[in-house]
Amino acid sequence: MLTGLLGLAVATFLRSIVEHTPLRLTPEALFWSTVVLTAFGGVAGMAVEAVRQLQESNPEPEYHRRHGGRPGPGPRS
Repeated sequence: MLTGLLGLAVATFLRSIVEHTPLRLTPEALFWSTVVLTAFGGVAGMAVEAVRQLQESNPEPEYHRRHGGRPGPGPRS
């Protein structure tokens, strides 16, 4: 829902930019661009939440092991 609101904020911002330029769009085009950008934000939020839930439900313990800030042993250049 938060990303849907973010999409709505971006759509409103872009709408105000378009309204203050010489470019003329129909009110229907502005409405549908707002709807599409808001929906895109909502879908992006659902995708992020789905990935988060998949990461949480992964049964492999190695996947859940916390990695420290230091790089581990590995190939050196």
